[in-house]
Amino acid sequence: MNQIYWDVSQISMLTDNLGASTHSHGMVQFFLALENIPDIQVGRKKLDKPICLFVNKNVKHSVKFHDGIIFTTVIDPTSDIGIFIDALMNGNEYYLIDTDVAKKLSKYAYPMIETFDKESYVTFLNQMYLNLGFQPRERQMDERITGLLKILEDCNCFDHSVEKYAEELDISTSRLSHLFSEQVGISLKSYLTIHQLEKAFQSILEGSRLTEAAMNAGFDSPSHFAATVKRLMGLPTRKTIKDSRFLKVY
Repeated sequence: MNQIYWDVSQISMLTDNLGASTHSHGMVQFFLALENIPDIQVGRKKLDKPICLFVNKNVKHSVKFHDGIIFTTVIDPTSDIGIFIDALMNGNEYYLIDTDVAKKLSKYAYPMIETFDKESYVTFLNQMYLNLGFQPRERQMDERITGLLKILEDCNCFDHSVEKYAEELDISTSRLSHLFSEQVGISLKSYLTIHQLEKAFQSILEGSRLTEAAMNAGFDSPSHFAATVKRLMGLPTRKTIKDSRFLKVY
């Protein structure tokens, strides 16, 4: 089982087989073990029974987990929730979640095992935010930002540069980037990268070869696509694809 959820500022996965050798990436990573306990090492420290935790961005860690079920999500550090977690971690390499909170979160995570849909995912995410004390901000969208989101929703293009969209919306690149970050809650550059990954994986699910999918999504090369997957998700591309189902949840 490998269920992947694409969100605005994070990519989540519910899986029964997660293994990654020592690596680091630019995303904050969350782990919640639902069945059995993973072997997780952060930096030079092997953690004792790590049921639920955050690992900070750019911190080396390894994960060995089989014969169980684990929920994990990588979170963009420029997003609202990423900034909140950064403050929570206070510069530490990792942050362990209280066992009682982990039990509460597990109760809301279990339905995702049986039901692969947006509702069960959003319910879990809201409970995660509630128990962490995070409150997403309500925002009023500038028409140029809603226009850009619509363009990306209907996207069938190769060029995903900020310059291209700024020209199309008749706005400077700096102003567009500022408005997007302010109103969507994640940097435009990060959003576009996650968008390209989503497009590439969707193309693969529809039968395209990896090289074709990577190029059609606007990556410079298949190796650029693979490096981006490893940097953001912490897993090799083929392992991410194998036996996977993908769901857009925003």
